Amino acid sequence: MEALDSLRLAELYGKSEVIVVDNASNDNSRELITSNFEEVQWIQLKKNIGFGKACNAGAVCARGKYLLLLNPDTIVSSSTLKNAVEFMEANPKAGLMGPKILNPDGTLQLSCRRSDPTPMVAFYYFSGLSRLFPKSKRFGHYNLTYMDENEAAHVDVVSGSFMFMPLHLFKTIGGFDERFFMYGEDIDLCFRIRQQGYEVWYYPAIEIIHLKGKSSAKRQIRSRFYFYEAMVIYSRKYRDIQSTYFPVRLMWLGIAVQAVFNIGTLLVRNAAAALFDLAVINFSLWSGIKLWSSYKGYASLYTAEKLWPLIAMHSFAALVFLFMFAYNGIYSVKDYSAKNTIYSGLLSSSLIMSGVYFLTSYSRGGFLAGLAMAVLLTTGWHAAASLFKRGK
Repeated sequence: MEALDSLRLAELYGKSEVIVVDNASNDNSRELITSNFEEVQWIQLKKNIGFGKACNAGAVCARGKYLLLLNPDTIVSSSTLKNAVEFMEANPKAGLMGPKILNPDGTLQLSCRRSDPTPMVAFYYFSGLSRLFPKSKRFGHYNLTYMDENEAAHVDVVSGSFMFMPLHLFKTIGGFDERFFMYGEDIDLCFRIRQQGYEVWYYPAIEIIHLKGKSSAKRQIRSRFYFYEAMVIYSRKYRDIQSTYFPVRLMWLGIAVQAVFNIGTLLVRNAAAALFDLAVINFSLWSGIKLWSSYKGYASLYTAEKLWPLIAMHSFAALVFLFMFAYNGIYSVKDYSAKNTIYSGLLSSSLIMSGVYFLTSYSRGGFLAGLAMAVLLTTGWHAAASLFKRGK
């Protein structure tokens, strides 16, 4: 709503068409927006198909001379549209323009102007050298931190949160590469525009505010996977161009390291919930195996001489559950979803059951009973905790 409210106050809004693509938000966005903005053309998607693909779906319906791709978590000024059109009219070689993007506190959002992520540039960025030496042309090259933020310049990449370009050019190059689900599609689009002989511009005379991270904060772990997946896709796509080549194995290593770090950090921040889940899962497995053994008339597996297979499976099961809960945002979202918890639990159970094939048939049944109990109990206590937090 904030983006549309600010757009409505902008000059040239009355001469513009506004197309909103809903990437399966599953809330009351459609009713809220269409009732307040009757002029908006609404495109409802049945599932989340990713940022680039959704933008392509909206651009198909566009009929104007210029195309503005705008994130819903942005705020523009009254002169934004007018200044963007005037800039393009004055710079016929410009194929894409990005503005100066500010954080809510007024500081520059560094991602609004970037360089191509060559191996060395990426190394300086991920190693932290770019943060240690921001004014160095070598080490600060990725975010161009050595440049004056108030000076217009040709750049390699601008942010996908605000992209202003001729509509015919966007359609000529085929829009966004739909292999990128989230992240990387802006880098790829800028590269292909430059390949067509056009310029990509950073234009700080236009300023917007970007409430960065709202769309990905709910799924912190998953967003990191999308980020590194985009780097792998980009690497493979341009592997024949040495200056933009990513070592794919290094990217997969980065995925693993970041996943472990982010999940570990998330679990530490939510230690109480994670520890309680750990207790519930292990109790459920123990109960399921004991009850199944008693039902079948077998001796309990916990009386066996070699307990290490069971200890290993208990540990494996707990780790799978905690990882899946973290990945699907159970520990990070504010609005609890029982459906999401059950889905995560069922996925975890499927993975765990595939790892118990070496045990006897009755222990498989015990594990299945224990996992079913774990799904029900974890869903139940998370739901109860959510209701308690909301005062219900």
